[in-house]
Amino acid sequence: MALGLTEVQETSWTEGVALIDEVAHDEEEPFSTVVVTPPMQGWTLVIGPYFGLPYTQQTAHVTSLCRDLSAVFGKAQLFFHSEQNDGEAWLIAEGGRILRRWISEYPELAMGEPFGVERRLLDAYGITGKPEDLDPDSDLAGDWAATWGDCWATTVAEESSIDPTSAAADTGSISSMLMAAAPTCE
Repeated sequence: MALGLTEVQETSWTEGVALIDEVAHDEEEPFSTVVVTPPMQGWTLVIGPYFGLPYTQQTAHVTSLCRDLSAVFGKAQLFFHSEQNDGEAWLIAEGGRILRRWISEYPELAMGEPFGVERRLLDAYGITGKPEDLDPDSDLAGDWAATWGDCWATTVAEESSIDPTSAAADTGSISSMLMAAAPTCE
């Protein structure tokens, strides 16, 4: 597999969802544990904090990984959405290049140009440039940051590929997920 996953074993959807929630909130669980879905609307999702852009120890690694995967598969994307309002992040790559990386908690790590729903919402706020270029002390930056401009990663994901919170497995796909260990980040 292109991701270098090891210790692959089947798990149920219920157990997979519970496992990822546990890994994300329990420091005792291995950070490298991921869950792989069967195809969903033509996409295979690999889920876990290992791919979390806001975890700065992972940002460079997962950015490179996403770029490399897009060179092989045409497109690769990463999304981080926090139900606890801990931030939003996305990384969209096509053909081996990063189109956009946005991490709400670390705007200085942004790459590329806003497009799609992000660009439309910025325009609605009167922001003609990029949110990462705003003076962080300005009222406009405060208004944008207070709501992330209503631009959640799930909204960007739905427009760019699929919303993983509402997608179902493709017809004919296996009914279980896989659990695996991702390689250590170097």
